[in-house]
Amino acid sequence: MGLIRKVTTWSYDELIDYVSVNPTRDEVTHYKVDPQNEADDSIMKMHTVKDFGSITCLDFSNFEVGLVVVGEKDGYVRLFNIMMADNPEYESIDMRARAKQQRCVNTLGINSNGLVAMGLDRNRIDPSLQIWDINYQNTGSSIVNPTFSYCTNENIVSSKFLNETGIIVSSTKFLKEIDIRAPQPVFQHPTRLSYDIKLNPFNEYQFSTYGDDGTLAIWDKRKIAGSATSTELKVAEPLLVFEKLVGVGAASKKYMNSCFRWSTVRNREFATLHRGDLIKRWWLDSCGSNEEVGDEVEELFVSRVRDIDTTFDRVLTFDYIPQNNYQTSLLCMRQSGTVYRMPVTQSYTKTSFNNYNSLMLSNCEVPNMDEIKVTSGNQKSNVENVTKSMRRLSFEDLDLENDYLPSTGESDEDRGSLEVANEEENSYLGINNYSIFWKPENLLEKDISVIIKARAMLGYGLDPMATVQMIDGSRTLQNNAYIRNTWRWIAIAKAAVDDGTMVSGDLDLGYEGIIGIWDGLSGISNQNRLREGRILTDKHLEREIEKIIRLRRKHKHGLGTNGGLSRFTGSPKLIQRKLCLIVSGWDLSASDFEEKYQNIIKAGSYEKAAAWAVFFGDIQKAVEILGSAKKEKLNLIATAVAGYMAYRDQPGNNAWRQQCRKMSAELEDPYLRVIFAFIADDDWWDILYEPAISLRERLGVALRFLNDIDLSRFLELTSSAVIENGELEGLILTGITPSGIDLLQSYVDKTSDVQTAALISLFGCPRYFRDKRVDEWVQTYRSMLNSWELFAMRAKFDCLRTKLSETSGGEIRAEVKPRQMYVQCMNCKKNLSKINSSFYNNSMKLTEESNRSLHMTKKYGMTNTPLPLDKQNQKHSCSYCGTPFPRCVICLLSLGTPNLPFVIDGAGQQLQGSSKEETNDHHREEEIQRENENYQGKKLRLNEWFSFCLSCNHGMHAGHAEEWFEKHNVCPAPGCSCQCSK
Repeated sequence: MGLIRKVTTWSYDELIDYVSVNPTRDEVTHYKVDPQNEADDSIMKMHTVKDFGSITCLDFSNFEVGLVVVGEKDGYVRLFNIMMADNPEYESIDMRARAKQQRCVNTLGINSNGLVAMGLDRNRIDPSLQIWDINYQNTGSSIVNPTFSYCTNENIVSSKFLNETGIIVSSTKFLKEIDIRAPQPVFQHPTRLSYDIKLNPFNEYQFSTYGDDGTLAIWDKRKIAGSATSTELKVAEPLLVFEKLVGVGAASKKYMNSCFRWSTVRNREFATLHRGDLIKRWWLDSCGSNEEVGDEVEELFVSRVRDIDTTFDRVLTFDYIPQNNYQTSLLCMRQSGTVYRMPVTQSYTKTSFNNYNSLMLSNCEVPNMDEIKVTSGNQKSNVENVTKSMRRLSFEDLDLENDYLPSTGESDEDRGSLEVANEEENSYLGINNYSIFWKPENLLEKDISVIIKARAMLGYGLDPMATVQMIDGSRTLQNNAYIRNTWRWIAIAKAAVDDGTMVSGDLDLGYEGIIGIWDGLSGISNQNRLREGRILTDKHLEREIEKIIRLRRKHKHGLGTNGGLSRFTGSPKLIQRKLCLIVSGWDLSASDFEEKYQNIIKAGSYEKAAAWAVFFGDIQKAVEILGSAKKEKLNLIATAVAGYMAYRDQPGNNAWRQQCRKMSAELEDPYLRVIFAFIADDDWWDILYEPAISLRERLGVALRFLNDIDLSRFLELTSSAVIENGELEGLILTGITPSGIDLLQSYVDKTSDVQTAALISLFGCPRYFRDKRVDEWVQTYRSMLNSWELFAMRAKFDCLRTKLSETSGGEIRAEVKPRQMYVQCMNCKKNLSKINSSFYNNSMKLTEESNRSLHMTKKYGMTNTPLPLDKQNQKHSCSYCGTPFPRCVICLLSLGTPNLPFVIDGAGQQLQGSSKEETNDHHREEEIQRENENYQGKKLRLNEWFSFCLSCNHGMHAGHAEEWFEKHNVCPAPGCSCQCSK
């Protein structure tokens, strides 16, 4: 047997006392341990008492410092003070006694009143549980004089005092609670799990035992007592049972103390020793009880288990060393009798990200949390290079700007910073020579939530064109080309909706995709795109689409460009094909072609310009473009392409075609590959199968050259692919429709960019359709903005949703958020912004009567005109109770008076954008001028609003208040000394 037990009540300093029995069971030692010092010298051996026979059990007093009681195999109990036993100068208690019928002592217990409970082997005459008082024990006799005796003819194997009068004992067959004031036990429960009772220090009702086969049980004595008093034949069960947890044959080693310890640091934790080299820490949790017996009985379950390898092997026993902040280490005794301490390394058990993308790390053992925090620097959007304005946008502007490639140069000032405890020189964590693990702070900086917050602070998505400009000017955002191109398409589609060119009398095709237009009625059947109450046929739909095409052509001519008609094959869906070309930006005239070529050539991309010429069916132009390049390689390629003119009419295979096929497979540039692939076989599908070509370019080729059957098949296959892959640029094909929401769902599943999905979906939902996924994205994004305290952005987002939900007929289909602030009457507390219907009807009748009176004859030389006071009361009083509005103490006019006879300028204001910086951009100057005019109009209207002092309740116009308190501190009302401005 080896035993070590912690004593919590002996020391008043910061040290902890431990009492131990060595493995040979012949000496007792007292240790003191410094819990905060992990060094070996923190264990101090204070006192040792030797010359015992064979120790079987040990207990100590929690109230008298140093008092220890030891039981021996020969039946004697020795009571002594370990702090004085090895010092003959002090007189201390040292008592040695036995039962009348001498036999082995199996268990001992001592309480605060000096009662000692002694559990013995079975005897027919002498009780096996004898409780005696050390204060009245005859020191001259070696036979104990028991005060209380119980359990005759039973083998008592374990006991623990619950309090001054209660004790729980166990024999090999029963588990009992005894109150020494009563002759009968409180309960008696039959069980074989009865060895080594240990009380839970955090719960007076719970205790543990184990059985002969090493099975561990955790009990609640309320549950046992309730079962004993119940009339039902129901045997109480332990709260938890662990089969063979402490080793097979544990009880057969009669004097072994089980390697089980309740934690003195944390409730619902215990530890067990296995094989001498492994300690398991168990954490329990509770789910409550369906049946309450007295107080609520906990229903326990194991929540976590942690294995800890011991520092040295052959460990016999251990106990906890509690430390500050709920941390702990272990004090272990080896088979040789050596005592050492073993630190317990703390590990994180839970991680979580908050909406600021800080990584929170928690440990179930301590109440503190660690945090890896991300702090983003100030984001600035550089829009100086933007030359196109919203009012000039059309679908034909989907040109070479779609090939936008963000700058990869990035300075340290443009990047966010991270607050972490330790900084590494490398951004990677090299483990086993594999540099594939990023440091946590670098990963967090690139996480989507950090990017979402940075975008939101810049107003991302509130205006499509401004979003394109923001992406162009910011280096720190996730400014991928596909995001930028998608917002540009939405900006152009929004411009078409705003100018009414995608709406006819009964049909609204705003933000509709190519496949929806191509499919006709079936493509828009699941959306609300028709005027309410109207039913369209196929012919009616064609007429409405023709109207939209004429509006587009007229609008295009008004913008200064020529309305070009493309070459189409004979098709029953000719009208749909034309509109699809317009939406995709490929409805171009010959002059438009030439303009596109020149723009692309100026960008230095001769290969793309030549490929576009092929897309338009002009091979000769492609040869001309490649021949004009200054690169010798492109001149040689132009010569090879020119062979198409000679060989296109020759059927069959030849060396030229074979060489073209070979070059289409070997060239790196995708545009050159598709040129050679097409001229080799004269098949447009060679271009459509090239994934390196943008989707819009492939759509242009398909719409211009494929027949109806092939085009339908291509659109169906391509739409399925972009939806499955979540390709954001595929919205030009699906539109912002239910199919587009499927695409956005795939995009969110892959990127977690719920911000982009929520903002894009607003342009179609709920104006044309409703989808629960959109509602989820919207609410998620709103909650993120609120958690970041970006309340202004959240309010703008709500306003944008309401505005975009308005149909062409003026119906708002979104749920409008109620106003959070309004002006109420000081008398009846009603909302003045809501018109009283009864008052409105009465005022209308009064107006009609007044108009009729103008035509009546004169009486007494005067015209019967309406009373000025009545009209004044109607305009400047509450429509519910008639209370007049308060007057401005500056101008004495009633607040809320429209069309004031003067202008309220307010305090001196600097208009936005009124700096004198010179610029050569005429469009930029016009935009600044419009912003200044808009700001000035809003400011003048704000100056006429109500303004009140919450202290003196005097009111005035907001502009008058600014003018007055710019020069004064006291209220302008006569006789009022309130300092309203403070």
